[in-house]
Amino acid sequence: MHPAAPSPDLETDLREQALAKQRQDPRRLWALFWSIARPYWRYAPGARASIAWVVFLGLVRSGLSVIFSYISRDFWTALQKKDVAMFWRQITMFSVVLLCALPILVWYGYAKDRLALTWRKWHTEKILGDYFAKRTYYEIDQRGTVDNPDQRIAEDVKAFTSTSLMFFMSVLMSCIDLVNFSIILFRIYPKLFIVLGFYSTFGTVVATLIGRRMINLNFLQLRKEADFRYSLIRIRENAESIAFYSGEGREKVETERRFDSAVLNQLDLIVWTRNLAFFTTSYAYLIQILPLSIIAPLYFTGAIELGVVSQSQQAFHHVLEDLSLIVNEFDRLSQFSAGIDRLGELEEFIYARFAEGEDRRSKNAKDPDSFDKGGVPGLDDSDDGSGGMDDSPGVDVHDAGFAKMYGRADGIARYRKLREKATSADDEFAHDLLLAEGGAGDVHISTKITPNGESKVVVKNLTLMTPDKHHRVLFEDLSFTLEPGQRLLIVGPSGTGKSSALRALAGLWNRGRGSVMRPPLSSMFFLPQRPYCTLGSLREQLVYPTPLHESSATEEELIAALELVNLEKLPGRMGGFDEFRDWSTVLSLGEQQRLAFARLTIGRPQLAILDECSSALDVASEERLYSHLRESGIGYISVGHRPSLFQYHDIVLRLGAPGAAHDIEPIGPGSS
Repeated sequence: MHPAAPSPDLETDLREQALAKQRQDPRRLWALFWSIARPYWRYAPGARASIAWVVFLGLVRSGLSVIFSYISRDFWTALQKKDVAMFWRQITMFSVVLLCALPILVWYGYAKDRLALTWRKWHTEKILGDYFAKRTYYEIDQRGTVDNPDQRIAEDVKAFTSTSLMFFMSVLMSCIDLVNFSIILFRIYPKLFIVLGFYSTFGTVVATLIGRRMINLNFLQLRKEADFRYSLIRIRENAESIAFYSGEGREKVETERRFDSAVLNQLDLIVWTRNLAFFTTSYAYLIQILPLSIIAPLYFTGAIELGVVSQSQQAFHHVLEDLSLIVNEFDRLSQFSAGIDRLGELEEFIYARFAEGEDRRSKNAKDPDSFDKGGVPGLDDSDDGSGGMDDSPGVDVHDAGFAKMYGRADGIARYRKLREKATSADDEFAHDLLLAEGGAGDVHISTKITPNGESKVVVKNLTLMTPDKHHRVLFEDLSFTLEPGQRLLIVGPSGTGKSSALRALAGLWNRGRGSVMRPPLSSMFFLPQRPYCTLGSLREQLVYPTPLHESSATEEELIAALELVNLEKLPGRMGGFDEFRDWSTVLSLGEQQRLAFARLTIGRPQLAILDECSSALDVASEERLYSHLRESGIGYISVGHRPSLFQYHDIVLRLGAPGAAHDIEPIGPGSS
């Protein structure tokens, strides 16, 4: 008998345990931290000069602490001796030093905060560039390997940059303070210095053992809070649909479930914080009496003065605080470690995606007959992956911008390590990531741009699979040719891959075999069933995805496009072309579909891809819009179910169930 396979729940628990163990590995965290932080300090203009300025101010600040310790010593000695002249001399000296130190102390905090903000701006812009390059945002959504990328970009980057700088300066200043005040302490009483060393080592070890589980709990807390917030965002975005279904009860249950999960994890985190606080609180209070109990006998015998006792206690506190950085900041360190982990996952996904293109580029360089031009699978060098009008090249590991930002060798080397970790099964996330990216020798659909940018489409032996880990086959060995100006209608039962075929044409889905030759994306326009309404004015809606400052469309052209789709009254109703609204809310689905058609007429592409884009329109409106497309000479590929669509097309492709034959034939009179 073979042993029973483990249940999915058990596999999930084992995987979570393995991931929790990895998150507690300090070597892994350090490697992640350095890989995230290094690009800014290597490539950002002025970064090294800024940190040098902050370090200089920190050194001066540390020196001022030493000066204040000597002033305080003499102040207490004057009190002991009842020396009035010496007392007021120290008061005067303290005031003068404080007056000189105040600008430095304030400017140090200001310079550190400015540097953290500059670092965050640079790093966020870098990640956003990668996030939108080659449709990485779409791949993240499809793969599901990296959850809540919005939180990682908006919050984790901010926490990473500010906390990294804070800890760096804390460690640096601690090292400097440690040297300065250790000398003072050792000169006063060497035995006190030895006791301090043992005490701080003991505190660091115990705090690490007690609190190490908090790293994983903080990681989970960030994820659960993001999941809860996402459930609320979904309700806001789908409020009308939920209201029609009267689904508020079900949504309340799901939202409360996610909230309860976050609360339970937070409760677990509070318990472990309490356990750690039992130790750290007693540790902090003991240092108030520990140095005095050791050095007081010297004072009672007259060997030292009261000022020396005061200075020794200050020095003891400084040195102990420097050596106890982990103890004092363990809670923040655990939160910081969780943020590093989440940001590292996002950046490793991006690295793997770019480096996968490098692997395939190298492979195809040896095969000149290959259709695939390298880069990210499914995309060609002339496309930017935006799905819109911009025909500028996308970012990949060969581009100067990417090489300048990451370093080409660094990016590829990191991907090689990621592949090695996945192969040895040492890193569960790396293994899943490479599987999602097809790193185990999976095949991809090759894509080629038609010569001279003509609108011809050639599909050869296309087999398409879903992009998830199951790789379910949607259809096999599909071949057809669409000449410039021809119009193709794709029909078939639900679930046969009609819309997925359009995704393959666009390069969104590339799992499978075969080849696609098509125009560049800059010559194509995609109209989905649910149009996308961007954040912006009505004018920006109409010229989307072209940025407003790059659009040459005149107001007369915008009005003509709206008249064509029977929306000529929309500007007057909404306050003009430059009025900002939440267009996905104020417009009905039918109005959104007509607005998308207006975009199409303004964009004037060579080829339009229409995915049930008239499903919410009446037959008369549909006829008017399709007739305009035919008259304009634009070729198009449509997916739809209505029999009325046949009259607007030249060819029909009938998709069947997986394994069934595909029929493609001309449309004659009376076809349906």
